[in-house]
Amino acid sequence: MNVAILSNSYGEDRSGALIAKELKSLNKKIKINAFPLISFGEEYEKRNIKVIGGHPPPPSGGFLFKSAKSFFSDITKAFFLPFSYVDCLRKFRKNTDIVIIAGDVPILILGYISLRKKAYFLEQCKSNYIFPHFAVERFFMRKLTNKVFTHDKITAEDLQNKGINAEFFGNPMMDDLQEERKYPPPSGKTLIGLLPGSRKEAYENMRKIGRVVKEILTLKKNLHFAVALSDTIDKNKMMEYVPGLPEKIDFLYGSFERIVKSSKLVISLAGTASEQALYLESPVISFPGRGAQNTKRRLKGQKKLLGDAFILLPYRPKKIAEKILEIIENKALLEELKEKGKQRAGESGGSRAIANYIFQREEKNRGKNLCLSV
Repeated sequence: MNVAILSNSYGEDRSGALIAKELKSLNKKIKINAFPLISFGEEYEKRNIKVIGGHPPPPSGGFLFKSAKSFFSDITKAFFLPFSYVDCLRKFRKNTDIVIIAGDVPILILGYISLRKKAYFLEQCKSNYIFPHFAVERFFMRKLTNKVFTHDKITAEDLQNKGINAEFFGNPMMDDLQEERKYPPPSGKTLIGLLPGSRKEAYENMRKIGRVVKEILTLKKNLHFAVALSDTIDKNKMMEYVPGLPEKIDFLYGSFERIVKSSKLVISLAGTASEQALYLESPVISFPGRGAQNTKRRLKGQKKLLGDAFILLPYRPKKIAEKILEIIENKALLEELKEKGKQRAGESGGSRAIANYIFQREEKNRGKNLCLSV
């Protein structure tokens, strides 16, 4: 059985890679090729999934509709990308049995044009918490998919009511968050996690976070901070953006889960990591920063998606510091926010559930046993 997995960018790559990993655990003979649209497929490579093609992100970072400037910049720089993507996929049309797509409706359309097969579609880019799917999107989902896996339950219910075979099996973004490296937080001190992001703008975002940290420390001394560093970030360069603070801040790779779980709350200018932090029961403080995913408009959408435990504030460092201390010193409020965040982030186990569904459906359709491996 040959599987093609198509995905938009980093977050979708991760979900696609986790589903691929689960499929491999069901049958080691399954052959999987990953086709990332605007990345080089690092998430697949980390899990030993073969990557075909790959492309650097456009100037907007993939958020081309954030402004007219970013739209035209992306169009001029990546105009031929969809054509080259389709051309690459077409070479695998005859040797592809199953198509899985993690992304949005445009990549669903590109996949069908290229491979001429209905897809299993993980549509985690859109949620009814922000706004429902347009009629044209529902049309293509109805025509081009075997099954739609949604970001959350309310989106699945809305699509079902509109005649689409949709279901929520859990959120793959919450999977595989196990601790990689040990991190013992300083004893006797309250920890606050810092998530500046994984893209190039993370350095400037760290500078903005650093100003908030300084304000917090003027109000309360018995605090410590830890930055969960992405593999894409240079630790020494990051430290240069918070002069005078490194002794108060730990900079760590591979400790995201431990940092977040050990923190009273996190200050986040990241995308997917904010949602993962809520799942790990840590309220999130955010504010506008650098980069396409930290614009006011984008963050307002994230606030609608993530609810009360995602606290969006104007960038006024002293006011942000006061709000953070208000939360961490109010045990009842902190517990309430943790519970709300956990509920909104959704359930884990989505990768395995989606892989199982696809495997079992294909096994039934083919009328033969695909040999579950032990």
